[in-house]
Amino acid sequence: MNTLKNSFLLFITLFFFSCNSFVHKNKESYELRATDEYLKFPLNSKTSLLIKAIYPFVDKDGTEYLTFQNNMEPEILVYNMKKQTYVRTISFDREGANGIGWFGGYYIKSWDEIYLPEMTRPEINIVNSDGRLLRTISYAETVQGKQTIPFISLTSVYTPMVFIGHQLYIPQTINLMHGSKALEESPVTVVLDTLTSKLKELPFRFPQIISLEDVKNKSLGSEYSYSRCFDGNNFIYSFFFDENIYVTPPSHKRIDKIVVKSRYINELKFVDRTPDDLNLVAKALSELPFYSNLIYDKYRNVYYRFVFPKVDLPTNETDYAEIWQMGRTKFSIIILNDQFEVIGETQFPENVYVSTQYFIRKEGLYIGTSFPKNPNFDENTLSFQRIELVKL
Repeated sequence: MNTLKNSFLLFITLFFFSCNSFVHKNKESYELRATDEYLKFPLNSKTSLLIKAIYPFVDKDGTEYLTFQNNMEPEILVYNMKKQTYVRTISFDREGANGIGWFGGYYIKSWDEIYLPEMTRPEINIVNSDGRLLRTISYAETVQGKQTIPFISLTSVYTPMVFIGHQLYIPQTINLMHGSKALEESPVTVVLDTLTSKLKELPFRFPQIISLEDVKNKSLGSEYSYSRCFDGNNFIYSFFFDENIYVTPPSHKRIDKIVVKSRYINELKFVDRTPDDLNLVAKALSELPFYSNLIYDKYRNVYYRFVFPKVDLPTNETDYAEIWQMGRTKFSIIILNDQFEVIGETQFPENVYVSTQYFIRKEGLYIGTSFPKNPNFDENTLSFQRIELVKL
């Protein structure tokens, strides 16, 4: 009997390892490879290259545009993607009958329906492309009685507005008004019915990354920052100081935590204390190893997770804030398949790309090359290089 039992266990063991070997052997691997193709858009003197919100838009006639928020003026600039030519500027009033205050990011449903989240109040202004204010929606308090925090819809920290029907899924940050229970009480996302203005919190909460005491005393302000994308079925969250990603359906009632670790980060580290100088805060954010944006490529059904490995910047650098805002000097991108398995990771050359400026088209992933240290840098041109996904 023991012999039979041992033979069975040996068979199961061999079968298990042979299956694993088969999967490993046949698991496809990919890399991201730079092409010789560029898209270049001329800028005017009133437009900064420190752009934090860039979104492609296709109108009802099928014309594709590149749109982005002017970092210097209350404007959205519109370019023809194919022709790489300037089309128009959508300008807004900050005050008055059509005043929209200070907005951070946007969402274009159509030229007649543009959503602008207010940066200082929990409000969303809906305008048209003439800059006329159509209505304002407040999302100040959930039906559960929770106060909310104003959100921004950027691509530099990838948190675009997501609509499912007339339901708008709004990202949140940790709400310190909840005191010692801030982690347990702060929803990561709330959902707004744009027809009734009814707002409800979703059950997903912030993972324990650092203590609330450390948030108050030795934080760079980004330890609980996260990126969020939607693939049509699930929301996927990438917290910057967490090697895991979190996958959840729109209800956010089930959370699948999946390890997605970079080969270029051995250990995530935090600062011992918050630097007194803001430029040194930017230096630390430009040197520490951590994860960044997670975006979905619907044309190739893969996900890209940006990674910042540890770097040591020279101490005589005058503007670390610019390096931080332009996406640091070095980064890699992890490639995930539709099962959230790592199928590749590509490290990009230093001082060439703006890792916070990117978009996806049918032709591939486009990443900005208007990095100040790039030998081909031109401050009057917003430039993107096409990066293709290649099977190895």
